[in-house]
Amino acid sequence: MIRTRVFVVAVISAAVVLIVGILVWRTITDNAVELGLAAAGPQVIRIQVITAPPVEAWVQAAADEFNAAGLESEGATIAVEIIPMDGLTALGKWERNDFAALPADVLLEDLPQEKLEALESFPTAWIADAHFLVEIANASSREQLGRDQFLSDGQYRMRPLAKTLLVWGLFRSRSAPLLEHLGPPSWSTLHKAVVAPTGWKELGGDPAWGNFKLAVTPSGPSVGGLAAIVTAAAEYFDKTEVLVEDVVDPRFGPWLTELMGASTRFSGGSTSSAESVALFGYTAGDGGQFLESDLLQNMNGIQNRWQEPVVLHYPKVTAWFDFPFAIWAGPETSAMQKDAALAFQSFLLSEGQQRRALEFGLRPADSSLPVGAAEGSHFERWRRLDAEDDVSGVNVIKPLDRELLSALLRWQAMNEER
Repeated sequence: MIRTRVFVVAVISAAVVLIVGILVWRTITDNAVELGLAAAGPQVIRIQVITAPPVEAWVQAAADEFNAAGLESEGATIAVEIIPMDGLTALGKWERNDFAALPADVLLEDLPQEKLEALESFPTAWIADAHFLVEIANASSREQLGRDQFLSDGQYRMRPLAKTLLVWGLFRSRSAPLLEHLGPPSWSTLHKAVVAPTGWKELGGDPAWGNFKLAVTPSGPSVGGLAAIVTAAAEYFDKTEVLVEDVVDPRFGPWLTELMGASTRFSGGSTSSAESVALFGYTAGDGGQFLESDLLQNMNGIQNRWQEPVVLHYPKVTAWFDFPFAIWAGPETSAMQKDAALAFQSFLLSEGQQRRALEFGLRPADSSLPVGAAEGSHFERWRRLDAEDDVSGVNVIKPLDRELLSALLRWQAMNEER
């Protein structure tokens, strides 16, 4: 009997100790949570931002500054990695789902560990060359996944970071005779120049210059190459909305082929017409079409290497590039990554970084900020070469859609086979 009482008392005592222990543990845990002593979340939030080449230098410099500052989101340090990629290449990857976005019926919590780990390298954001690329990617996403992945409203909406446009440029020595004999540069006047049988002899220049050579963005899979074709079609048909039937018009094709046939192609890895001219000078072109920001960034190299600059001329009709910062809205990236991307987007749109953009030949997203607002502004530096502050009078071509993009890519493929 005594043994029974002792056993019961022991059991009750053990239960009391257990209950008290649980209560103490909960109290300690709750206090730890309140004091921020609970198990810490990730110490570093890593995000990858696919970035179009025309803004890569500026965005990379901003990312370096952002990372060095050790900026945080929800107590974790943000680390930004920039992935340079042409807009067409990136669009193809989104459309083919090369980044392995999850099907609509697959939940994140149902994934095995190895697939969860694979999502760590999923791009958090995309800075495309132009807004229309993001819209085409969204259209593809709606077909494959049943939803937009880049938002046009709300907290994570895409926002343009900076602007640039296609302009004409001519070496100063070539500019005077060409303007005198043919007038201001345009696709029409440059077409007359490239088909002139005796070249510069009949264009009023030095016969030793040979035939007129056209500098234009390489026609391969690049947004700049497509933009060249679209602006040419817009001028040829005297309209700002280019349609598929315009690109396939039997009159337009031979005319465009004559133009593009006057361009020199290099295998040295140059990514733009301005870079080619800076490297190869008159061999790359007497003049042609350039992305304004590329030309301004390469102007110092052009002038130093070839002892004369390229003079800018602004077209009546052109294509704009607005470089939208689009955050991936799907479950493949965490809320912390999305917020980190939003913090980097805000950093790029800050007044300090918008002024820095001027040092890379980019126009600020905020049109109220003057292009001469930064001490190192390329617009201020090259004003003597006719870099213009106000380009509001330029007509803008309507953005491409998927059907027109496909037609342009087919034309490029056929032209390269010749």
